[in-house]
Amino acid sequence: MDIPTLKAARSGDVNAAAGSWMSLSKECWQAVNDIHANGVDPLKANWKDRVGDAAGRKLEAQANALEAGADIMRGVAMVLDGLGAEINRAQLLLDSALGMARDYGLTVDEASGTVTAPGGAASSLDSVVQEVGAMVREALREAAQADQQAAAELAKLGAATCETDPNKALNVLQNEASQVELTMYQGGIPDGQDPRLVADWWKALPDDQRRQLMLSDPVTLANLPGIPDDVKLELRGGPGAKYDRVKMVQWALDHWNDDSVDRFDDNCTDFASEALLQGGLTPKWDSWWGWRGDDTWGRSDDPGDDWLSQRTDYSKTWAGAQNMHDFMMRHGGQEVAPDQVKPGDLVYYEEDSDQDAQDGKGVIHHTAVVTAVTPDGDIRYTQHSGDQKDVSIAGRMDGFQEQRGHQKLHFVRVNPDW
Repeated sequence: MDIPTLKAARSGDVNAAAGSWMSLSKECWQAVNDIHANGVDPLKANWKDRVGDAAGRKLEAQANALEAGADIMRGVAMVLDGLGAEINRAQLLLDSALGMARDYGLTVDEASGTVTAPGGAASSLDSVVQEVGAMVREALREAAQADQQAAAELAKLGAATCETDPNKALNVLQNEASQVELTMYQGGIPDGQDPRLVADWWKALPDDQRRQLMLSDPVTLANLPGIPDDVKLELRGGPGAKYDRVKMVQWALDHWNDDSVDRFDDNCTDFASEALLQGGLTPKWDSWWGWRGDDTWGRSDDPGDDWLSQRTDYSKTWAGAQNMHDFMMRHGGQEVAPDQVKPGDLVYYEEDSDQDAQDGKGVIHHTAVVTAVTPDGDIRYTQHSGDQKDVSIAGRMDGFQEQRGHQKLHFVRVNPDW
């Protein structure tokens, strides 16, 4: 990657391509739903002989192929979204470096990226030459790395165009694309070895780009030398916060598939509670009834192995999705709109149909931790029990609802009043 190539890159075209692939994915999902509603389901209900069964299986196979295609196409859109954002950020840093060079009369060789001072002023401008050179190299590194990552992932997705297994398309291909997108954002952040470079990089970004990075990778930014202290404080929850949102997210990302943290057969809400605890949220204890009180949240450090110990050493709000949601909302929590969600919030799933035999309509049955939000507003969550790390709510929702029926999502910001 050289300076002319980065200058000529058109992030807007990449973003437009991402939008087109996303539109195709949505159209495929609409076709899947239409085939089920107007073909598969009526056949099962009204044509029950061998011929009807064969016709239904044929339609279902077509729906599966379209579903797999929809999830793969969403993966393509994710990768392109990441590439477009990183091209834009690299160009902003390069523009800032070239602007500084002009201000000091420095020369930047566009082929090699070498920065030189005018004759006779070299010694007095050494530090500026080094600073501009570091910015140029960082901009080119970010762009080249994103380009390489995108090319590799798009080649993998392109090779999967004949995939007809929806499970593989969603849980392998789309999930990998989701991880690559977030890896691009993380790779577009300086490594922190030069705090001055980090400060220059951060200063070169407009406010909306800074906000996007705070949402997509709060853990890296909160621990990066050169990021302003007020930004780090905001990432952790701001002044007076009762838990550290960055530590909560970091714990969830570190333990999403760690079976050693399991305490129950179904650990989704247990995992979310533990993430809050590891983030520093103080348990709410009843001095008389301990964890058995009706208005408590927390667990014992030594729960024991038997069912009775677990029942007495954990509050009923610790591992039950409905109970935890209701408790947090009674005690200062607030439901936030999807476009206001940020890492460290919780997402609760409420059954909104009669399709699921286990949970009736109106029951909150699942909890997950929001661990990232991408620049296009795609909310990523991490969960345990059905282990998933930084996966897309929007990307997985169609498949989830196909199995369990329509869902209502509740995004909750925990704000304890105790």
